[in-house]
Amino acid sequence: MKLLTYKSLKEKVNPPNYFIDIKKFESYFSLICSILLSSLLFAIAIQSNSKDIIKLIDVTRNILLNSTFGLLGMLGFIVSGLAIITGTIGNKITQKMIEADKYNSLLSILYSFVYIGRFIGILIVALITAYFFVSIPLPFNIYLFVGLSFVLSYCLFFTVFFAVSLLVTCINIFQLNFIYSEDKGLSNKNNEKVDIFFNDARIDTLTSILIDKANLTKEEFTAELTKNIDNDCPKEYKKMVIEKAKKYYDFE
Repeated sequence: MKLLTYKSLKEKVNPPNYFIDIKKFESYFSLICSILLSSLLFAIAIQSNSKDIIKLIDVTRNILLNSTFGLLGMLGFIVSGLAIITGTIGNKITQKMIEADKYNSLLSILYSFVYIGRFIGILIVALITAYFFVSIPLPFNIYLFVGLSFVLSYCLFFTVFFAVSLLVTCINIFQLNFIYSEDKGLSNKNNEKVDIFFNDARIDTLTSILIDKANLTKEEFTAELTKNIDNDCPKEYKKMVIEKAKKYYDFE
């Protein structure tokens, strides 16, 4: 089996584009929040003087810096969560999912962790770049400021809500472990043992009834049993079968 890269994993899973999938909660709710925030910033900026603009930029820099540190912590959480989840999925469960043609579904669940981890990494770089860009003493452009705020806020809200949705993914992993951890082999072995015990009891009962009906003694029965073993059993197994019969029916 070839080791999967991000590109090959994406091709294998063929996931939707989470970032622009407006039907998903994390996408449309992030869009609503970013529109509201950008509208608020535009209303504040358009009515502010030069001193207020400087304060607004200072607040923006603080938000960018704190968001960067927060995302670094979240990235560590995502990596740790993925490591724990993959550690709970053993070889037996994976093999059962492959046999049930559900392996890609498992990869799809794990891909969501890889996706958001990659997304957070890119967003951290974007926030650091924006922090230095805002720190440069350039003329204030309200449209560039609001547009950049909209994009970055959407990415930040999307990251938060997508990370929250991973809680449901953890529950799905728990369900998969429960569904595919049942040891059907052990169940089959138990059924086989039940069949063996039933057949032994059935044969012993039939033998006992036939002996009683025919008024056979123990010596006559064991002599006939030994004769049939000697005639019907293959030569290489004959000695072992006779020894087992002697132990079972207690005769010499």
